[in-house]
Amino acid sequence: MTSPTTTEIRPRIRDPRTVRRRIAAAVLLIPATAISISRVVSPTFPSVETGAMLDVIAAHPTRYLANVLLGAAAMLTLVPAFLAAARLAQRRRPVLAMTAAGVNLIAYLGTGLAFGAVDNLNLVASRLPADQRAGAVALIEAFGISGLFDLSVGLFVIGHIIGAVLMGLALRGSIPFTGWIAMTVSQPAHFVCFVILQNALLDALAWGLTAYAFGVCAVVALRTPNDEWDLPPLRQSSP
Repeated sequence: MTSPTTTEIRPRIRDPRTVRRRIAAAVLLIPATAISISRVVSPTFPSVETGAMLDVIAAHPTRYLANVLLGAAAMLTLVPAFLAAARLAQRRRPVLAMTAAGVNLIAYLGTGLAFGAVDNLNLVASRLPADQRAGAVALIEAFGISGLFDLSVGLFVIGHIIGAVLMGLALRGSIPFTGWIAMTVSQPAHFVCFVILQNALLDALAWGLTAYAFGVCAVVALRTPNDEWDLPPLRQSSP
């Protein structure tokens, strides 16, 4: 008598690569767009003396809060966005993509040492009565000349300009021409508009180039086959 055969039931292995690509595409759209909008929203650009800046913030608290929130959204998504862009570039230029990702990682994580703290200090200090802001001004200005702030600024200024250029060059051939060119020139243009010209609208346009490049990366990520995006999950081996 033949015993009935049994069919082994194995757990289904889900493939998350499609979801990851879609999340990456969504994240790519956020950071540079948020910064570009913040340049227009912020009531304190170009920078002014601290006391006068707090007066401006106090007069436009909603606009400055929007600026802070947009900046926070950008800081939370810039590193994941550059990592997603590096993933697109890694098959054609793996070393350059890895280098570009590393430089951007150091640059944007470095901003968290000081820039976020200053934004929050400005926001809180602006809510003090005008006759009580002198102490806050002294504290903010002392923080602005501290070694920690200088380190954060140095990491950011050098890193995010070089990092964007490297990322643009790494993306050659992986995304259309206009996309990698926009990435390559965007942050040098931002430096000119922000530091030299001190023009908020032009700086918004410079960050708009980064936003455009990330948008192109998002479209390419959505069109990339899963097998080119990442390795599939391992299947459970037979006992």
